[in-house]
Parts: sequence; C-alpha cells; structure tokens
Amino acid sequence: MKILVVDDEKLKRMTLRDDLRESNYDVIAVESPLIGLQLLQQETFDVLVTDLRMPQMHGIEFLKTVKKEHPQITVIVMTAYASVETAVEALRFGAYNYIKKPFSSDELILMLDKLKALRGKTPIEKTQSSIKTSDTDQETSLYQTLIGKSPQIQEIFNMIPNVASADSNVIIYGEEGTGKSLLAKTIHLRSSRKHQPFVNLNCFGLSAEAIALELFGNQDRQGKLQLVNHGTFFIANVDTIPLDSQAKFLAVLNERKLQTFTETEPIEVDLRIISTTRENLKEKTKSENFLEDLYYQLNVIPMFLPPLRERKGDISILINHFLDIFSPHQAIRIKPDAVDVLTQYPWPGNISELENIIERLVTVNNGTDITAEDIPIELKLPTPQKLDNTPSMTSFHDIIKSTERELIAWAMRKTQGNKTQAARLLSMKPSTFRDALAKHINHIDWEE
Repeated sequence: MKILVVDDEKLKRMTLRDDLRESNYDVIAVESPLIGLQLLQQETFDVLVTDLRMPQMHGIEFLKTVKKEHPQITVIVMTAYASVETAVEALRFGAYNYIKKPFSSDELILMLDKLKALRGKTPIEKTQSSIKTSDTDQETSLYQTLIGKSPQIQEIFNMIPNVASADSNVIIYGEEGTGKSLLAKTIHLRSSRKHQPFVNLNCFGLSAEAIALELFGNQDRQGKLQLVNHGTFFIANVDTIPLDSQAKFLAVLNERKLQTFTETEPIEVDLRIISTTRENLKEKTKSENFLEDLYYQLNVIPMFLPPLRERKGDISILINHFLDIFSPHQAIRIKPDAVDVLTQYPWPGNISELENIIERLVTVNNGTDITAEDIPIELKLPTPQKLDNTPSMTSFHDIIKSTERELIAWAMRKTQGNKTQAARLLSMKPSTFRDALAKHINHIDWEE
C-alpha cells in the first residue's frame, strides 16, 4: 500500500514517515498540498494522510481537489484543533476517517492495517491476528495519554473490556485534560461497533442553536445523530446541552427514531452514546437544569478518570512516554531532580498540560538532558493548591505582588544580577523590568 503524507509540521511528518516505513508501508511525506497535488499527478497512491490546517491551501479545499481528480484514493485527515465539526465536514467530502492530533503512529498504523484488510491485501489470518493483538495487548497504548500503572488507572483498564462489550451507554466523569476522549475512543475500538462511525460533538461553548444544528441538522446538512447511525456518538460536556435539545434528544433515544429534514418518515437509528461531563449531573437534575430521564439514559455505566494529581505515580511514566513522542530520534533523559519538581506540581490542566510542558522542554533544550533548572518557573511558584492555606484576608493584589517578587528574584539569581539578561529571561522590556525591580529591591536577595 502506497501512502502520501502531507503535513507542514516537520517533526510529525518525518516521524510518521519513518514509523510507517518500519511497518512496511511505502511512504512519501511532503510539507504542502501544492507539492502533494503535483505528486498525485505523477504517481499513484492508495492512501492520502493530510493535515487540515496548513498554509497555501486549507485541508478541506485540498480534500475536495484530490477527490475530484483522484476519486479512488482513500483520504485520512489529521486535525490538531479539536475542530470535530471540520473533521466531520471532511467526512462529508469523501474522507475515509480522521485522527485528532496528538496521536501515536500506532493509531494510524492500526487504521491502515484495517483498511488494507478490507481491501484484501493481507492474508485474513494475519489481519485477524493483528487486530486481536491490538485489541488485547496494545489498545491502551494507542491513545498515548491513556497509560499508567497506578491503581486508579489500572482499575479503568480492567473495566474497558466489559464496558466495551456491553454496548450500553457510558458517561465518563473527570476534569479537563484527564483523557476522557481517549477513553471513549478506546471503548469504541474494543466494541462490536469498531468498524462503524465514531462521531464527536463537544457542546462546550456552543450556542443553543449550534447544538441543535449539530445534533439534528437542517435542510442543507445532516445532523450527527444521523451521521453516527450504527456507530458510537461521543458527546463531550453533555451537561451544557440546553433543555429543549435535551428533550428532543431524549425522544430519539427512547423511540430509536429520528425525524430528518430530508425524509418524510422518521428513520430508525442504532447508536451508542458515550458522554462526558465535569458537572454532577444528578445534582443538575435536582435543580431542573438537566432532564432526569435523559440522565438515566446516559448514566447506565458511569466511569471516573482521576486527575493527574491523584495518580502521581504515573507522572514519570507519562514524562518518558512524551519524551519518546517528541524526541523519537534522540535519547533525551530527564534528571531525577526535574522529575521531582514535575511530580510536586498539582497539574490543574492534567495530562494535557504535562504533554505541552514536555513538548516545550524538548523544543527549548535542543537535545540536551532536562534538569530542574530547565523547568518553567511557573511550575515552581505557589499554585492554587498551595494557596489554600493563605489567610482569608490576603488580597488578590498581595498575591500578585508576592508572585512578581519571586519571579524578579529568580531571574536575577539565574543571570547573576544581569538586569538585561533577566528581563530577556522573563520576556520583559528592560525598562519594565527595571521598574519592577525597583519596587522589590529591598525585599529580594541575589548573588551579584
């Protein structure tokens, strides 16, 4: 199977190329849609893997052009902007599937293996073995942040096979960044619906009209309840659906029928709902902000993903995992003192925040080992968790003033009193830094 990868992000493009070649795929990777279109005119490819957000030509326009000129090619789109709406739009224009960045190469390879099997280009025995291995041994590693050895995450892993096979609705509770969408996708891929659509909808921040359009569609656009038929519907932040849409949604679930704008009679729908919430839905039913019957429909199997601060034993595992992702060709190590700093930090953004920090450290360090000195200063300063013991009468301005003083002192120590370098370290104008230093000069110490 011959693959064309189009992505303007060099590291990801090269990593995908190398990993796919190691899996015996014939791969060419280029940085722009224009180069991709030229190659498609010159050579025949089985699969195009393309980013959606690129300069020169947007991924959707690229997809339309490719499918018009090369209708036989299979297109998989990548998106890093959590724009499920755009990804679903890509499906409407002929994309085979989509993957949300960041993802591991294993996830794409699994998708390509299954695609190759459907085309009959691998012996069925080998394919079944590969899928079985993926389902039993590698599934939890495909979604790179859904890993760990702590009792809390192992309990989740133990639940996955039974939850996946039950085909009942699932609701996943947990803070932002804990991996709820990854858990939902893992359940889908372990279920009997794994070859059917997996459709996302994140309701957070959407207007009532937008949510209704996404769910039910209109004359010009199919709703996701129709697109997901026979598959799994993943609804993030389900607690933010307005009451009128809740009522219509509940009717669809009760009757298993959907009235569309293109059919005169309701169509039958068969779907599984996996939803997430950061709110206590039971409490919302008591305040009549969430329909009680809908709550019982969705809450058949509740699961809870703990925050990272409650599974600190997994932090070092996740650190090394992200180092492998962001530095696949360099043996970058993280020193124990740096691991200690990262373990003490409470991670309000959970695994997503940790992933971003490791990517940042790898980029800034240029291949050198990571020490405690390299850890961003904001991870060493007082955090909301530490401020819990702050006297109740302490003002917001006092806390800001104290934090500013710590930053100034740290920068002066780091640069041995060089004000110009200290200003640069804090991304401040030298004049602004000098003014801030003057305010705190009598309260900080540093070695000249």
